[in-house]
Amino acid sequence: MTNITEASRILAAAFTNHTLIDPLPTDIAPDSFDAAYDVQDATLKRTGAKQAGWKIAVATRAAQEKIGSDGPLIGPLLDGRILEDGAHLTTNDLHFPNIEAEIAVVMASTPPSGATPESILDHIQSMHLAIEIADRRYHEKQNPIQTLADLNSTGYFVLGQEIENWRNLNFIGGTVTTKSNGTVLATNSDPNAWPEIFIGLAYLVNFLAKRGTALKPGDVVTTGACATPTITPHGKIEAIFDGLGSVTATIEKV
Repeated sequence: MTNITEASRILAAAFTNHTLIDPLPTDIAPDSFDAAYDVQDATLKRTGAKQAGWKIAVATRAAQEKIGSDGPLIGPLLDGRILEDGAHLTTNDLHFPNIEAEIAVVMASTPPSGATPESILDHIQSMHLAIEIADRRYHEKQNPIQTLADLNSTGYFVLGQEIENWRNLNFIGGTVTTKSNGTVLATNSDPNAWPEIFIGLAYLVNFLAKRGTALKPGDVVTTGACATPTITPHGKIEAIFDGLGSVTATIEKV
């Protein structure tokens, strides 16, 4: 049976102290997605970190069916960890930097419960190219439930340039490539493998409503990987969106 108090204590200590841990013992670990969200909430509260937005992961139906989820997996983006294009980090900041080219939105207003993928566009201020640098606190990669409890692998986030004329949606489905020190990490030219951006945002709105909260003006939401997430140890990282631009950051080895 899940022990929210003990599981969140362990995970929060790992996050706060920047240490790695073994898998949570089976007698306290969450055993369902709902339980993992309860642990995630308690973990975030224990860390004292201020939330500045949300991350949407497992953002295609194929990926969700593979893990037995009825929708994407949700986690926090944290204040002080949303960085500008060209950001500089070091290997002391991250354990296992997982590089994800993403599309992010900045919210202009609060969508009501019941928002649809179509209606949510009216609540968006801007859309941006971005890199999520996900990270975990476990020594080894865990299953989706344990990952979700670990703040859904939140790490750092690089918010890049605004997408011009994003309302025409023509930017969706282009080729996306991630690189580290010039070496290709992943590339995707299949529009069907892009995250379902507005479906995911509508899911997030209604997910939050069920948990008694909501999106706020100024919240940053990242909508899922546009190419396969790939771990890289350090170096200059890039997310290149053909015809749109790129986002960069550096992870310096120390």
